[in-house]
Amino acid sequence: MGTQVLARPSVESAGEHRDESGWHPAVRVLFRFTFVTVGIGMAGAWLLHALLRTLGLPQQAVAEIGKWLALHPLTDWVGIRLFDVRVDYTVTGSGDTAAKWISVVTLILVAIPVTAVWSVLDRRRTAYDRLYAWFRLLVRFTLVSALMLYGMIKLMPTQMSFNLERLVEPFGHMSPMAVLWAQSSLSEPYEMALGAAEVTAAVLLILPLTAGLGSVLAVIVALQVVLMNLTFDVPVKLFALQLLLYATLLAAPELARLVRALLGRAVEPSRRAALLGSPRGHRLMLGAQVLLGSWLLVATAVEAYDGWHTYGNARPKSPLYGIWNVTEYTVDGQPVPALVDFDAPGTGLPNPTERFRRIIFDIPQGMTAQRLDDSLVSFPARVDTGKQTVTLSKDTSHQLTLASFTYARPQDDQLVLDGKLGGRSVRMRLDQVDLAQFPVVSRGFHWVQATPYYQ
Repeated sequence: MGTQVLARPSVESAGEHRDESGWHPAVRVLFRFTFVTVGIGMAGAWLLHALLRTLGLPQQAVAEIGKWLALHPLTDWVGIRLFDVRVDYTVTGSGDTAAKWISVVTLILVAIPVTAVWSVLDRRRTAYDRLYAWFRLLVRFTLVSALMLYGMIKLMPTQMSFNLERLVEPFGHMSPMAVLWAQSSLSEPYEMALGAAEVTAAVLLILPLTAGLGSVLAVIVALQVVLMNLTFDVPVKLFALQLLLYATLLAAPELARLVRALLGRAVEPSRRAALLGSPRGHRLMLGAQVLLGSWLLVATAVEAYDGWHTYGNARPKSPLYGIWNVTEYTVDGQPVPALVDFDAPGTGLPNPTERFRRIIFDIPQGMTAQRLDDSLVSFPARVDTGKQTVTLSKDTSHQLTLASFTYARPQDDQLVLDGKLGGRSVRMRLDQVDLAQFPVVSRGFHWVQATPYYQ
């Protein structure tokens, strides 16, 4: 018999007969546990958090809600009693904090008795077809919101934005994550392609008709993200594994049908229970999915566009943008030689007697200095083009000043900084580095190459 593939899923209404006797008792227990942990505890918590962000709730309020979604204070108790760790919910930009991992352990510990009680109270039920359909819907839109967010900030290059300091930082000084970020940021088309794949998967997941194809693409995308996070030590391993789990749960039936088709076997249309028990309810749910998907698409696009122009590749540049070599450095009129003292204790703060090798102006609100040992130190900075001053501070509000300089530009590629640093007079002469000397940004793309350009 020839292969017959029908991609369109069939949704059964409440009036249609379904044999609900096929669920094995172990499968029913596993579904209850999965519904509690993956459905409510992970996917539901993430989707609620994502929707609150799109509604413009203050970041502090969103963080507080996230803390309670992590089962605080029960997670605190688990952290202290089982791991001897005091849980800190401070938002650090890492998704792999102790609080995140311990909250997952807490969720599993809570889900075990909940599943047991549910199994006893609902022991007469033989299947959960409709609840399974709602579970898939929840997981599907959690995946939509996550892929939209991460896809948009790559499609509008923001997640891996280009930083000047990477051009002079020694490769060996970079962390594996910094290497990944740097190489991705050097090719906007590559980063945008990664984002386009994530956004495409998210868009396909919005509609039930294309959700199967979207889930398969989401598995491929999530596998790539997990691989990168695990091999480059990116601190989003936990959430990346959750995304892969969501995508796999959604794609498993479609992948099974695809394998059967590739083996030359007939593939019947997929059949799933309706979310609501009437044709009108089905149409309402379809409309609600389109509206929610559209809202997430627009909200994440606006957020990504704002981020792209704030801290992404379209962000403003410093008025003194560039990499500047320090050719002369004097303290109280005495020249400071370019000598490296590797035994000198590093404080992270500018020292008037510690001669800088380079000064890097990239973003308007910051400055990075490269020491003679090639290490980098960054400061909040404010460049006033009217007064021609540069102020370095300890804080972004510029309440605690570290140094203040006036600057002059005798020529476009020359800069003189003259002012106070650590209570002493410091003067620096700087020459701008021609960025074209770095092949990583000037080499470009070539269809025809006589020999490999590897240097």
